[in-house]
Amino acid sequence: MISRRTPTIVILFILICGFLPANQETPPQDKPPAPAPDPLYVRLTFYPTASLSRFDYNNDVDLYEVRAYAEIRLKSEAGEIVRDARITALSQTLDFQKDHYEKKIVVDKNRLPGEVDVLISAGEQPAIRRKFPIPFWLILLGPRPAIVDPGLDLAVKWRFSAFSAQADVRVYDFKKGNAVFELNDVGENEVTVPAGKLPGSTIVRIYIISSWLFKRFLSGEEFVRGSEVNIIPWSQVFIRTNERPEE
Repeated sequence: MISRRTPTIVILFILICGFLPANQETPPQDKPPAPAPDPLYVRLTFYPTASLSRFDYNNDVDLYEVRAYAEIRLKSEAGEIVRDARITALSQTLDFQKDHYEKKIVVDKNRLPGEVDVLISAGEQPAIRRKFPIPFWLILLGPRPAIVDPGLDLAVKWRFSAFSAQADVRVYDFKKGNAVFELNDVGENEVTVPAGKLPGSTIVRIYIISSWLFKRFLSGEEFVRGSEVNIIPWSQVFIRTNERPEE
């Protein structure tokens, strides 16, 4: 015998089943992964620089710097320039200049850094942190800033903070921009500028630069292929020359 309550129970069951889906929360859906940020083309160049003087024989004596330059572009070497990045080297923020970032970072000559730590923060790209070793500092020992006689031999000497390497030597008449003495791939740590090579009554710039540069290509998903860092040590000095007797 069927109970008279059966239809009521059935109706309640149907109603309950009908209301359940409406009262249940929609199960969470997995969000599609965010697209990866565009990789960057990065070219970093650092010049560990030892200036016995700059611009004149008594100007900025014994100034040691890391001159830092950075070029940042989107997607390729020819891509759009990134103008709003934040780039630091040795904890100093580089300044944007037309199409690149740069900064002359003064360092303690008694505690010359052996590496450059870099931070690059650009757009949605996760911050990039890297450290790059400085292979050596190249430092002129002589001549020191002075007024010299252009009729005498001039000894140019230098040293390396680590292992020795070949170097290029350049001597210029700073006022006229003329090269008066040049040597490439010098394997020793001293050369002599012969008597008579130096012009009289002028400012002479002498600089020595590593014949080869330290280059490393940057790898990782954040970098475009071809991204690189270059480190080029060099040193310079300015001297003044007396008037030649025949002048």
